[in-house]
Amino acid sequence: MIVVLEIKGTAILAFEADNLDDARAHAGSAEVREELTDLTSNGAALWNGKDAIAVRAATEAEADLFEEARGEDWEEEPHADPEDFTVYLVPLDEPEDE
Repeated sequence: MIVVLEIKGTAILAFEADNLDDARAHAGSAEVREELTDLTSNGAALWNGKDAIAVRAATEAEADLFEEARGEDWEEEPHADPEDFTVYLVPLDEPEDE
C-alpha cells in the first residue's frame, strides 16, 4: 500500500509499506526523523522535531504521483526495500553548499 506521512495536516512524503503499522514504524525511525529535520521547504525544516507525525493511506491522487515518480520499470530493477523509495509531496529547497 502507498502511505503518506503528514505533519500539521500537510502531506509531506509518500512511500510504500505492507500495512499502516509498518508505515508508522518506518515514519518513526531515527533515519526518517533526521531527514525530516534536515530537509527544508520554503526555508523551513519539514519537521521541527516536536509536531505530531501522522501516517495514513494515500489518496488516489497521491498514489498516482507516487507511481508516476517510481516509474514503470521499478519492479524489474533490483531494490533492497520498497520503503527505500520516497516521493516528497512538497517542494524541497536545494541543499546549501558547505
